[in-house]
Amino acid sequence: MFEHLEYSVYYVIIDFKKEVKMPIKSIEIMCIPCPKCERIKKLIFDTIKLIELQNKIKIIYDLKLTSNLLQVSKYSVNPSKAPIVIINGNVEFAGEVKQEVVKSKLEALHKY
Repeated sequence: MFEHLEYSVYYVIIDFKKEVKMPIKSIEIMCIPCPKCERIKKLIFDTIKLIELQNKIKIIYDLKLTSNLLQVSKYSVNPSKAPIVIINGNVEFAGEVKQEVVKSKLEALHKY
């Protein structure tokens, strides 16, 4: 039915002089490719970019997009709640996610 699609994207902003090791090391989005998945991916990119600009840092993280929803069972989440966002191995969001919630969670991880 759906083929397994998995790839990693690395984003590094090199204009900043200060590099900070942040707790945000890996982000995985589990979803069958759809508009909701793309919206959440863009939302995460934009939020991290905003944190980088506000703090004059660069954040190096690994982004993984997985369309194989069979892997979601290891996180004890119902696949019908896709898209599922996993940050550093922990399920942080499932289903519809609002921008304010993503921003506050990523900022909280940044301050940690």
